[in-house]
Amino acid sequence: MQAKSTMNIKNKIASLRAKIDQIDKKILELLKQRISIALKIGKIKKTHGIAITDTKRENLVLKKAKTPNLKNIYKKIVSESKKIQKNIKK
Repeated sequence: MQAKSTMNIKNKIASLRAKIDQIDKKILELLKQRISIALKIGKIKKTHGIAITDTKRENLVLKKAKTPNLKNIYKKIVSESKKIQKNIKK
């Protein structure tokens, strides 16, 4: 009986992980799109001598994150976007 229960738990975990995999695929695609747009913004900023860091914009983005964990994730996304923009060559 316990083996059946263990198998059932493993199947539930596998099913939930499959859902996470689907979500991760979507997140990665959205991050690729975000990076592409950040590159375009970075090129415009570089061409026109505009600073990469826009504190007002960063604060608006971070306000969307309602929990500390999400805020930390957004901070990392913003940080990586700025790195990408800073490395743009004219």
